[in-house]
Amino acid sequence: MSPSPEDRRVQALSVAAAAVPFAFALIRAVTTRSDFRYFLVALAGLLGAAAALRAGRAYAASPAAAVTVAAGAFVAATVLSMLAALLIGTTPGPGMLVVTSSFGACFAAGVLIHLLARGRRVGKIVKLDSETET
Repeated sequence: MSPSPEDRRVQALSVAAAAVPFAFALIRAVTTRSDFRYFLVALAGLLGAAAALRAGRAYAASPAAAVTVAAGAFVAATVLSMLAALLIGTTPGPGMLVVTSSFGACFAAGVLIHLLARGRRVGKIVKLDSETET
């Protein structure tokens, strides 16, 4: 069963949410012409969110479980973004916390949208299967 146009739009929204940190990194690189550090920070956050999604995808059958996985993605993305920022020489402080947690929030939103859309598709399949049995 191929995804419907609505499912594709929701998945595009998920990708767009996860792309926001890279858009900020691009804006920073273009405006400064020399500061590409945000790309590394965004990549580290993406890896953290992807790891959380991979680990929790099988357990995210309900909306509440999807929120839990998204919270894990937020924590993983934020922590890995912070580690990357520290490794490239960023001074710890409120600015770093705001940037890394914002990146983590974008990745977590992408994970949540992805899981909720996936749950809707799975729910449709289950509903269709149960209708054919009766």
